[in-house]
Amino acid sequence: MKKLAVCVVELRMIRLILSSLLLLAPVCVHASGPYQIRRLSEVELLQTYTNLLWDAVHHADQFWHEWPIDTRAGLWGTGRSDQMNEGIRAISEMIFTSGVLAKYSAAPGSPERNELVRKATAAIRYATSTHLSGTQKCTDGKPWGGSWQSAMWTGTLAFGAWLMWDDLAPDLRRDVERVLASESDRFLAGKPPGGSFNDTKAEENGWNLICISIAANIFPGHRHAAAWNEKAIEYMVNTLSAPQDRDDHTKVDGHPISEWFSSENLHPDFTLENHGFFHPSYVACSSYFLTQAAMHYTYVGRSVPQAATHHLLDTWHMFQGIILPCGEVAYPQGMDWELHGLPFINLFASLASYQKDPFAAHMESMQLQYMRAWQRMCHGDLTVPGSKLAFTRHAICAEQAAYAFLAHKLFGPPVKELSPRAAEEMVEGVRQYDYAQFITHRTESKFVSFSWTNRIMGMVVPVGLGHEDNPDFTVPIPNGIVGSFELRPRGDAKTQVSEHAWKKTSNGFETSGTLLLDGGRLEQKLRLVSVGDRTVVYEDRVAALEDVSIAQERGIPLGVENDTITGGTRQVTYQGGQARFDSARPRGPMAVSGSWANVDGRLGVIAVTGAGMTYAQAKGYSPGISVCADVLYGSFSDKLRTFKKGDQVAHRMAIFYLEVSPRKTASLAHSVKVEKMHEGGILHFELPEGGASKVPLW
Repeated sequence: MKKLAVCVVELRMIRLILSSLLLLAPVCVHASGPYQIRRLSEVELLQTYTNLLWDAVHHADQFWHEWPIDTRAGLWGTGRSDQMNEGIRAISEMIFTSGVLAKYSAAPGSPERNELVRKATAAIRYATSTHLSGTQKCTDGKPWGGSWQSAMWTGTLAFGAWLMWDDLAPDLRRDVERVLASESDRFLAGKPPGGSFNDTKAEENGWNLICISIAANIFPGHRHAAAWNEKAIEYMVNTLSAPQDRDDHTKVDGHPISEWFSSENLHPDFTLENHGFFHPSYVACSSYFLTQAAMHYTYVGRSVPQAATHHLLDTWHMFQGIILPCGEVAYPQGMDWELHGLPFINLFASLASYQKDPFAAHMESMQLQYMRAWQRMCHGDLTVPGSKLAFTRHAICAEQAAYAFLAHKLFGPPVKELSPRAAEEMVEGVRQYDYAQFITHRTESKFVSFSWTNRIMGMVVPVGLGHEDNPDFTVPIPNGIVGSFELRPRGDAKTQVSEHAWKKTSNGFETSGTLLLDGGRLEQKLRLVSVGDRTVVYEDRVAALEDVSIAQERGIPLGVENDTITGGTRQVTYQGGQARFDSARPRGPMAVSGSWANVDGRLGVIAVTGAGMTYAQAKGYSPGISVCADVLYGSFSDKLRTFKKGDQVAHRMAIFYLEVSPRKTASLAHSVKVEKMHEGGILHFELPEGGASKVPLW
């Protein structure tokens, strides 16, 4: 019995020790993530592109169909005329990808090249014969062409055909010319459109540009070639056009910019809005269409027009500030496409090789390696996990990688890429984006932003170096940090900003404002302060402007990605213990005991006041952004509460610490003190990098 008692005691001691080690594990051990990222030489970079592209075309074989209408023709995908981001677009992208490989990667006369060219030429025949200038119909019984996006499909198809020109029969070359002329001619009479707020036309002008530009270069002897070239330059100027161009008399390609100018598509600070908000994805694609046009001139040996770089580097310098260390970007006003499905690798590669930009070279190398890792995860598919777009997204990503590979072949190798730390130093500091109304603060450990228009939200992103093996962490979610309430009855959920202000401080920024929530039934006064290298402080007070019943409070929410891309698990350590959230086995929301929590040793949260923290795991992939977005709430309640007009509904305070361990978070929590004063108070806290700080309270 004594031996048994001793064993029981020893077992308890072992369990206690193991529990303690588990709590401290994130402090002592950096677990290996799903990626192995390193610096690549130019030879290694090009070989990675080659492997990625060949795997992409082999994966596309399962979507290949011979066309019964014409035994010489075939198609990838559905071949429909009326699917904007599939159908002919996907076909043209696979033609281009095949053309790049046939020109620069496949051995002449090899069976693999012969099959590649056979399918590509068959697809060219299908696409040219079913164009509205041809004699056949698409698989849905309609011709394609003359539509909003069809010029982009045509430009991509034509470049792919041009790369295989010697493999095309004379009649097929004439068919390409017919389609290209038909699509390009429709832009000769009009002017490039514009729009700077909510709905830019930058990307539309860019994709129309690549059709007109390639027509002028493939067929220089055509009777419209000179007109196409002139129109291409006009579209170049009006892709990244800004209001200041209206009065700019600098000569570009023979004329002042003011004469080329038609309408602005960017704000004066080179931010861009689309789909109703600041949209980094459209900043990137609008920019890389200019570099694609530059490829057309370079490929044929002509001088690239000066207009091909009009505001390109101005926009790039604006864009750099929101590019994260992994080569993806932050979305200060949210995202409505797939979070990982829109690679900017084409832009990075082109700027690295064409403009010899070392920051772009570093980002290209990073993003290429992640793309390749995701492709291997998906057995050759470039469609990211969680995407609903299937072959459509695969073809788009293949095209982007093919353009990136081609940039090296046409523009030459880039300059030496920056080191990760040097790249980060380039983008650190506070930036105000006055036209799109958001502010950012970047340090070696954090990216923090707050937006006051279009989408009212904040973000905090851990960006410390050393996490290249698993970099993705924060998800841009609606009402991020700001939070929301569910009222009974629900009624109008509209939010209005009644006033706001921001200012730079000695070590960050401070922004505050007043929101009218739920159609004016609630008033929320909030303040967000970015302090030093790793700290963000949030406070708000919410008052009832009329009698209300609140069914749920979702306060201070932060989106945390937890899916295949990020390794599939998140470890939440808190004052009372630990919990593991496995994306393959979602569980219900968990109330977090105590005043602090830490996620994966990268994000610490201290709830100073509020309704209590809750970690809510995603039940699956979110529509649109295609990630599993867990949410850590700094203040959460699902108890029905009733308030009279004038009552305080909530007072929330939280401190976010970036790139800190659970142990450090617990230590910092002990340092937090609220000094009450006659009016308001002062929040005292320690900084992870050392020293104390304080923030005045309402």
